[in-house]
Amino acid sequence: MNTHPLATSVATAVADRALDRLSDHLTDEIRLRALLPGGSIEENGREAVLARFDDWFGSHDTVVLSDVAGDDIGDRVLVHYKLTIDPDGDSRVLSQTVVCSVYDGLIGRMDLVCSGYRTPS
Repeated sequence: MNTHPLATSVATAVADRALDRLSDHLTDEIRLRALLPGGSIEENGREAVLARFDDWFGSHDTVVLSDVAGDDIGDRVLVHYKLTIDPDGDSRVLSQTVVCSVYDGLIGRMDLVCSGYRTPS
């Protein structure tokens, strides 16, 4: 997999918990569908999607972007990142892979699969 500018920008915004920067990449009508260890969820609209990312990562003291990759897949962009959560305490790792539909440079749909919080090996 390659490095893709959109993948890097999205992954960095998620890790930094910079919702304003993540928002810059999303359409107003974005749809997020996510498969999580606890089941599936769906959010519609920029504010709901941003709130979901804030719910996932906003309360952590430290989130480190450990790896990022991405590539064009036809008319979509594949984004993959690995995060290390609270490395100085009860450290956990998490991986998310997102297939994004991009319209006029903005993400209008995110189909996400998440590993869940895992203990580092």
